[in-house]
Amino acid sequence: AAEAAWGAFPGHTYTDVQSGIGVVHNTFLLDSTEKNVSRGPFYPFPRGVLHASLRLLPRPPWLVTNRTARTTAERITRFTIAPRLRQLPGIFISALRG
Repeated sequence: AAEAAWGAFPGHTYTDVQSGIGVVHNTFLLDSTEKNVSRGPFYPFPRGVLHASLRLLPRPPWLVTNRTARTTAERITRFTIAPRLRQLPGIFISALRG
């Protein structure tokens, strides 16, 4: 997976931070990166199914639109404390319903 460099608009100082200072994820050490263009099938579930894109399935539990985030987190926590294979179907079902 490629990582795009991102960060603050160039020229800010510590006394006038505004949007931040510096750039992160500059893996290729490119000079003066200011803009990245990303192209891809960004269709959320269930619209992604119509476009044959399952990239956001299941919906991550940290998204505010995930309806089962609490249940999924509780089940994952219980599984982490005492892992049992019979708990996995419940975790998967809850995550997929999110």
